[in-house]
Amino acid sequence: MKYLLLFLFSVYHITYAQTVGFKEIKLKPRPELYNTKVPTIIYPIVVTNNPPVDKQINDQIKNEILGEEAVNARQTLKERIREDLTDMDYEVTLRNYGILSLTINEVGCGAYCSSSNTYFNFDLKTGKSLSIYDLVAENMIDSFTKIVFTDKVNALKKYKEESDYSDNTIDSATINWAVEQVNENCIGTVKIENFSLSKDTIEIMDPCEFPHAIRAMEPDYKLRYSYRFMLPFLKPKYRRLFGK
Repeated sequence: MKYLLLFLFSVYHITYAQTVGFKEIKLKPRPELYNTKVPTIIYPIVVTNNPPVDKQINDQIKNEILGEEAVNARQTLKERIREDLTDMDYEVTLRNYGILSLTINEVGCGAYCSSSNTYFNFDLKTGKSLSIYDLVAENMIDSFTKIVFTDKVNALKKYKEESDYSDNTIDSATINWAVEQVNENCIGTVKIENFSLSKDTIEIMDPCEFPHAIRAMEPDYKLRYSYRFMLPFLKPKYRRLFGK
């Protein structure tokens, strides 16, 4: 009975220690930029059962999204709204394995609207940010990078080969511009630092971004890898964690 109680307490403690929720700051944009009756700016505040961890996580989010000089998130958001911020939301892709992975999406509108995505991965035990170099073993990082690079190149080659403009809705100059963007700015490089974790996969976020005038023509591809595939590349801690 004694050992059963100790086991149940251990399970409860582990579960409770990984509990994470959110408070939200909800605001509306400037009516002249986006006239809406409901808040479209939703800023997340992470809440766990560990206040020091909360502070560390929320400070990192604040610094990245609002700037290191920001003292009060609500006030800084209002200042951003006075400038050009019209939308903000967030998506939680993982809160398991003692890890929190979330993406914050923003839209700002000036002469034209532009969007951005910021990816966060946190160790819920310490509150520290997890980088790709924390997950992937040092002696495997080059091999993994080469795989991601090859997959990106293949996706962009397929984009160029399979794009069908035979209906003549897009002029040849615009098509050439899009191909130039791929060739000059995307197909020769890869960045693995931005990533998002989900229940079963890790996705590297390295999009091929076009100028605003041809943004609708941007290539759409996924650099997504299952944990099963990733096991040989991971450090022992995460090999055990994701290999369960």
